[in-house]
Amino acid sequence: MTLGAMFASSARELRRVRGLVMAAMLLAVQVVLGLVAAIPVGPSIRISFGYLALSSAGALLGPAVAPVNGALADVIVFLIRPTGPYFPGFTVTGLVSGLIYGLTLYRREIILPRLLLTKLLIDLICNLALNTVWIHMLYGKAFLALLPGRALKNLLQYPVDVLLLYPVMKKVIPLVRRQSPPPV
Repeated sequence: MTLGAMFASSARELRRVRGLVMAAMLLAVQVVLGLVAAIPVGPSIRISFGYLALSSAGALLGPAVAPVNGALADVIVFLIRPTGPYFPGFTVTGLVSGLIYGLTLYRREIILPRLLLTKLLIDLICNLALNTVWIHMLYGKAFLALLPGRALKNLLQYPVDVLLLYPVMKKVIPLVRRQSPPPV
């Protein structure tokens, strides 16, 4: 599937009530996981499980819908429980994360190497690069001083994230795909 066809197909998901409801439900799950299942590890490090809902949105609804869910989840979580000043950079990170999940998982076979690569891209681009830049800009902490702790956290969390992501993608996504007719 070409990139243009992938975005067009993904955008059509929102023309169906089922796609809209699925996007809203996954957004709600992502917000709840971001609020309830988030573990602060330090002043600039937090472990969250919202990625499970965002990756599901990417796999089920594609690269036109998942970035919107990622960005909206960041704004909604901030509105419900602000943990500092609002900074749009983190919203951009949510958008980019959703885009990566949508591009790598939408209408593709769910196999472990793909999940490993997807999670690696998220960790390198979003968690290490973008979020570290945003924290540097927001709090004035030295980028290179933040990087080792954040890299260690992502290195330790990577296998846990993949171990949680794999069964969700392997069991839940095919079940939902089978029950959902393709967009027109």
